[in-house]
Amino acid sequence: MPPRRELTLFIAVVLLWGVNWPMMKMALVELDFWVFRTWCIVAGILWFLGYHLKTGVSLAIPREHWWRLAVCALCNVAGWNLLSASGLSLLPSGRAGILAYTMPLWVVLLSRFLLNDVLTKSRIAAIAIGMLGIALLLIDEFNALRSAPVGALLMVSSGFVWAFGIILTKGFPRSVPTTSITLWSFIIGGWPILLGAIISPHNTWLPTSATAWAGLLYNVVIVFGFCWFAWNELVRNLPAQVTGISSLAVPVVGFVSGMLILGEQPRAFDYVALLAIVVAVAMVLLPTRKRQ
Repeated sequence: MPPRRELTLFIAVVLLWGVNWPMMKMALVELDFWVFRTWCIVAGILWFLGYHLKTGVSLAIPREHWWRLAVCALCNVAGWNLLSASGLSLLPSGRAGILAYTMPLWVVLLSRFLLNDVLTKSRIAAIAIGMLGIALLLIDEFNALRSAPVGALLMVSSGFVWAFGIILTKGFPRSVPTTSITLWSFIIGGWPILLGAIISPHNTWLPTSATAWAGLLYNVVIVFGFCWFAWNELVRNLPAQVTGISSLAVPVVGFVSGMLILGEQPRAFDYVALLAIVVAVAMVLLPTRKRQ
């Protein structure tokens, strides 16, 4: 079992990021992607800049780690957001966004070769079961994915760059605060999104309905004010494979919250898929508990 602080952060991230799936849908009914993400990035910068101004924590990053920071920011912020947005624009179903959750597979493979992490039998089984769950969630979408292979490739690519950013994040020394890494990531990786919002046509910069406002505020306050920090803390403190595979719990909460908030109707395959994902996450976390 992870230490209590990391376990608390993990539960918070899973619940809050999972609920964000329907919250984003509510906001994107009125706001286009560029405007929505611009508000999120600006809010994230202001939150973490305010924290550093209040606490006096240094924003300095050792010179030898600036290249790592730049690549992490371009992967985790710019690459993830731009590739997933482009992929979704070519696919008819929002469910195709689940393709991005091939990320744990890439984390397991990259950590084996770049971090020399041990690839145990239980983790191989966990990632196989988890990927089966993701495939079942997409079972009705295979025809759509075949008809839009570029969109599917972009979504899988977004998962890969996200995984690569996770691996690189683990290379920062503990002396560098996670809040500093997060703030600089928003600044460096956010400018392509801000540029896109400036040059792309859109109808409005602010929502009008209460539901769209709720979705936007949830993201600028909860997701970009807390979840990004908590996620980066988990990435830095837990083994990469554990963090990656455990993140599969987010779609579980996303589907449940979609049913409760948006009234979405699940299919029989969805229940099997979510059970597979729960089993995969348990296989990663419980063996550690037994060893303790």
